[in-house]
Amino acid sequence: MNLLGVLFTDEGVLRHPTFGPWEIGPAEIYPFGLSIAVGLIIGMYLAGRRGKQIIGVEEERFHNFGIWLIIIGWIFSHIFAVLTYSPREVAENPLILLEFWGMISSVGGVIGGTLAVYIWMRRNPDEDHLAWANLAAWTLAICFFFGRLGCTFAYDHPGKLAEDFGPWNWFHETTGIGPEIFPLAMPFAEHLGGGIRHNLGFYEAILWFAIMVLFLWLGMKPRRRGLYLWLLPLLYSIPRFFLDFLRAYPSPDDVLYRLPNEIPGGDPRYFGLTPAQYTAIVFLAIGIFAWFKLKDQPIEKWAIHKDDGEDSGEDDNKRDDEAKKAD
Repeated sequence: MNLLGVLFTDEGVLRHPTFGPWEIGPAEIYPFGLSIAVGLIIGMYLAGRRGKQIIGVEEERFHNFGIWLIIIGWIFSHIFAVLTYSPREVAENPLILLEFWGMISSVGGVIGGTLAVYIWMRRNPDEDHLAWANLAAWTLAICFFFGRLGCTFAYDHPGKLAEDFGPWNWFHETTGIGPEIFPLAMPFAEHLGGGIRHNLGFYEAILWFAIMVLFLWLGMKPRRRGLYLWLLPLLYSIPRFFLDFLRAYPSPDDVLYRLPNEIPGGDPRYFGLTPAQYTAIVFLAIGIFAWFKLKDQPIEKWAIHKDDGEDSGEDDNKRDDEAKKAD
């Protein structure tokens, strides 16, 4: 079998990657949890190094800061998910709000992480809040990429049937290029709706990979203070808003109000939009506001110069000249 046969089905769409679970003693390791763990470990490691390089704090301090954000972000990711995606279950059993090991939502995690940063700033008034928050935003792109890889492996976000994807149908009929069905779609099992569907976890993994690569490149040199605080919501909010139109509708039993019956576990709509789409609108507004507030910030001064590891205060003028060229 050639490489194309390994990657694509007879219909010309991607084969769904299948890994695990793996048994290690009495424990079972699932690809979703493994991806989350790898993302957090890599993100924390790189953030600790950059915290020392840019802010001048010990890696352990930034690791503690990151753990605080993860805890609060995880709690809110669960609360947001059950309130907006499973309101019927909350009405029947409000205690599921405390089942933090249950369903989670990425946008809820961002909301919780933002709240955690605010609380941290109130408790640490003497720190450089802008530098800490900016580094957290830079790290988020790395963690989210691995998180969305986990969603891809776990079939967490089945979308609508790909046969009805108008843009690709028009492209294929006009040019004759490619298979009849959108080639990045994947086959789903019957209990997830069956058929060839959009895998929204995979689409977002592609988006976050692009953002992560951009941030890693930008992070090689000093940039304007607060850059990632406005660039991240601007880059993520608009694609996320439009990608959610590809998400499947829920079955009637999943929501308080009867909606078109697509698949169990689909995304509910409120006045035509998913909860994440409303959040994306808010993120876009925040990104625009942050850009207006931060676009004239000076170039950041790194505590340790990347090339020689020395304290940057010894030659600030030289650092400023290098940073301005990089901006």
